[in-house]
Amino acid sequence: MYRFLRYILGIVVILAFSISSNGAETADGILKKAAAGINGSSGITAAFTLDYGSQKVSGTIKASGKKFALQTSSASTWYDGKNMWTYNVRNSETTLMTPTAQEIAEANPLSIVNSYTANFTAAFAKTQNKGSKTIVLTPKSKKLGYKSVHVTIPDGSIFPSKLVIIPSSGQIVTVTISQVKKDLKLPDATFIYPKSKYPKVEIVDLR
Repeated sequence: MYRFLRYILGIVVILAFSISSNGAETADGILKKAAAGINGSSGITAAFTLDYGSQKVSGTIKASGKKFALQTSSASTWYDGKNMWTYNVRNSETTLMTPTAQEIAEANPLSIVNSYTANFTAAFAKTQNKGSKTIVLTPKSKKLGYKSVHVTIPDGSIFPSKLVIIPSSGQIVTVTISQVKKDLKLPDATFIYPKSKYPKVEIVDLR
């Protein structure tokens, strides 16, 4: 579930950058422009709430280049460009590892930036609600496990307000975005595990 959350948030952040109110622009063009915006941003943050059946998870994401930090009430991850720490609240344990390229891609919520054109097609939804517009992302492969992802963007805004993820099987997931900021200067310490904050937590070094 946590890996799934990170992947969804990648879509959130991508769309938050360059969605235009220009109706003549294609959905695919919007995503490509957004990806370029992310790669050129010094730092980004977003707050979110995820509803999954009877479960509700709130958290924040911060990213700058290849570095990122994702925090929720149940688990948190920090990646400083070399080492990755993952803190699990349930067992009060933190794992430390030097991830492979594949593991980084799975953990980094921005990894979808480089894989979007290979994995999804984008189109405006046939039915649009007044006061907003909706983009539908359809996976090119069933292996991704999704039927579609529906993104709602209020008119006059560049920030998506909601995503509805429809999996191939299982519970529909809804992500509500409360705040997205870009072009921030985030200190390096943002992406390093704050050991002093968890003095009694065991660190399992897997490097």
